[in-house]
Amino acid sequence: MPASAEANRRRGRCYHGVVAAAHTSRRALLLGLSLTLLFAAAQAVVGVAFGSIALVSDAGHMLTDALGLGLAFAAATIAARPPDARRTFGYARAEVLAVPLHVALLAGIAAFIIYESLGRLDGAHDIRTGPVLATAVAGLAVNLLVLRILHGHSHDNLNIRGAALEAMADALGSVLVILSAAAIALGATPALDAIAALLIAALILPRAISLLRQAAAILLESAPPGLDPRAIAEAARDVRGVLDLHDVHVWSIAPSFPALSAHVELADAGCTEHVLTDLAALLRERFGIVHVTLQPETPALHLAMECCSAPDAALFDPGHSHELARR
Repeated sequence: MPASAEANRRRGRCYHGVVAAAHTSRRALLLGLSLTLLFAAAQAVVGVAFGSIALVSDAGHMLTDALGLGLAFAAATIAARPPDARRTFGYARAEVLAVPLHVALLAGIAAFIIYESLGRLDGAHDIRTGPVLATAVAGLAVNLLVLRILHGHSHDNLNIRGAALEAMADALGSVLVILSAAAIALGATPALDAIAALLIAALILPRAISLLRQAAAILLESAPPGLDPRAIAEAARDVRGVLDLHDVHVWSIAPSFPALSAHVELADAGCTEHVLTDLAALLRERFGIVHVTLQPETPALHLAMECCSAPDAALFDPGHSHELARR
C-alpha cells in the first residue's frame, strides 16, 4: 500500500473513532437533557409554590445541568464533522471550548443559591414539607437514572464527564432536601432548608473548578493522565533498531483523542520502515495512542540538526560543515 494511502487510512481511523464516540455521546446527552430539563421545571414550580429554597436550589442546579448537557450536545454535534483543509484534526476540541461557559453557568447558579439562602437563615419562612419531600424523592430517582445513562460515556467527553459529576451531586442535593424536609416535618427549624441549599451550592463550586482545570490541561496541551513521556521513551528503546526517542510531545486533541510526535534515532536508516511500524504498534497497543508522528534520524543527522539549530549556529566558521556518510 502506498505511503500516502496508508497515512490517509490511519487518519480516517482516528477520525471515525472520534465520530463514533460523538454519535453515541449525543444520544446519551439528548436523553439526559430531556429528563433533567423536565424535572428541573417540576422542582422549581413545587419549590416556589411550597416555600422551599432548598428545592428551588436543587431545581436551579438541575437547570444548570440541563444547560451544560445542551452545550455538550452541541459540542458533540460539531465534533462529528469531518476534518477539512483548515482544521486538519477535525472539530473534536469543540467540546473543550464549551467548558468555560458551562463553568460560568455553574458559578452563577451557586452565587444565586447563596444569595437567596442567606436571607432565609432566620427560619421565618413557612415550608409545606409533604409536597417538597415527595418531589425531592422523585428528583433523586431522576438524577440516578441520568447518572446511569451518562456514566458509560464520561471517559470520552469532557462535558459528559462534567454532566455526570453534576448528576451525582444533584443526587446528593436531593438527599439533602429529603433530610431537611423530613427534619422540618418532625419539628426542626425551617432554617434547615436554607442550610441544605447552602450545602448544595458548596457542591457546585469545586466541580466547576475541577472541570475548568481539565479543560485547561487540554488547551495547554499537557500530557494526558497516564501518558508519561519518559515512560514512553523508555519503552520505545526496547524496540529493536531504536537507539533513542527524544523531543517527545504527548497531548490530547480531545479526552478520547491522544496524539504524539517524536524524533526516533535509528541504528540503521535502511530499516526505517520496519522499525517505525513496530514502534507505532507499541504506542497503539500499550499506550492507546493511534495518532502518531515520528521523525526518523541517524545519530549523525541528530548531531548535525542539534548543532545547526542552536541559537549560536551563525557564529561557526564559514567553512563549518557536516560530512554525513553516504552509501
